[in-house]
Amino acid sequence: MKEKRLDFKVGLLSILSGLLVGVVVSAFRLMIPILTGLVNELILFGQESWLHTLLFILIFSMIGLVVSWNVKKEPMIGGSGIPQVAGKLSGKLDFAWNSILVHKLMGGILTIGSGLTVGREGPSVQIGAAIGQGVAEKNNLSVPNQKYLIVGAAGAGMAAAFNSPVSGIIFALEELLKKTSRRGFLSSSLTIITATLVSVALLGSKFTLSIPISLELPGKDYPYLVLLGVIIGLSGVFFNKVILTGKHLYAKWSVSTTIKCIFPFFVTALFLLWDPRLLGSGEHFILMPFEGNATFATLVIFYFVKLFLLVVAFASGLPGGIFFPLLALGSLAGNIVGTGLLMGGMIDQNTLLVFTVVAMAAHFAAIVRAPLTGIFLILEMTGGSINYLLPVALVTFIAYFIAELCQSDPIYESLLELMLAGKTNEREWEKGV
Repeated sequence: MKEKRLDFKVGLLSILSGLLVGVVVSAFRLMIPILTGLVNELILFGQESWLHTLLFILIFSMIGLVVSWNVKKEPMIGGSGIPQVAGKLSGKLDFAWNSILVHKLMGGILTIGSGLTVGREGPSVQIGAAIGQGVAEKNNLSVPNQKYLIVGAAGAGMAAAFNSPVSGIIFALEELLKKTSRRGFLSSSLTIITATLVSVALLGSKFTLSIPISLELPGKDYPYLVLLGVIIGLSGVFFNKVILTGKHLYAKWSVSTTIKCIFPFFVTALFLLWDPRLLGSGEHFILMPFEGNATFATLVIFYFVKLFLLVVAFASGLPGGIFFPLLALGSLAGNIVGTGLLMGGMIDQNTLLVFTVVAMAAHFAAIVRAPLTGIFLILEMTGGSINYLLPVALVTFIAYFIAELCQSDPIYESLLELMLAGKTNEREWEKGV
């Protein structure tokens, strides 16, 4: 049977969703660095004396208290929000779009802007999906058309967060819709391109990561890409294991939601006072080799400390994502491999720089299991040229297959399963009572 083309009403609503997502996610992006700048000043204040240190920790804990209120009011805003969107699309979860929108925005700005090791991209996806759901429900669309609007708006949230329309479209189809259809592709593309245009108009077209040089890899260094792919794949497997372990530990911790939300702010405050470079999701770690690299030992310390801080924050149920942190950790892992080879005289500085960039796409593929999204995301984020498309693809698919061989499930599917299992347990407990 021939598939129906996208109808005029759905096309217009797709554009409207894109306009709304572009405006809201752009505002979300603007607010986060403003708050982060204030936190930077607070860190300097907190390092001046013991009294200031205590005040800094108290302020951070109070922010955690406000975030906990948002989480208690709307539990579905916890984490990145991508598993919740997937659950909504599969019919396994349901939630009120307006509640998600209000509390994810407030909780996300406070959590991410405070410099915790979580990212804005997953929340941007859930914010976008909530807007798409709202537009669809207000216009009484059929269930299939509602799904198209939600998928497109979710992809638009990612595209607006990164200025990456192509990877936004691929993410919508590869990770959320799970299949390609003419109507799904057209609706999603309209929403995502519109949102990106709005984001560019409001925030400019600057790349998310400004790589100061053109990256190319000489043919003699290609064999080292195999080693890089294997190590990044294992790092992705380790990442998923650690995140899921953290979720299990928090689930067993018999304290209130308030305590679980304040705890990551308290822990992060202590680490920020120790080293302010640990602030945020990790963008500066990606650019580190271009601006003056750290030693091999320091890179290893940063990798494990940032992973620890990510688990402490994300696994608690705070509204923040793993998207950008997993890219930063992938870049750190690539930097570690490259620095080790550079110290051994096997590669030069240019190849080290390539390693730190291509490792991000590979880490994404090993963790999320969406290789095309990872490849195009990194190319769009960095303004990458075709010169290093082959190295990116090679390392990405090696890492992907390593994760498959290790039987590591895609992280968002695992998180959705945990969420559904938790809801089942709640229902059984209520029946028992």
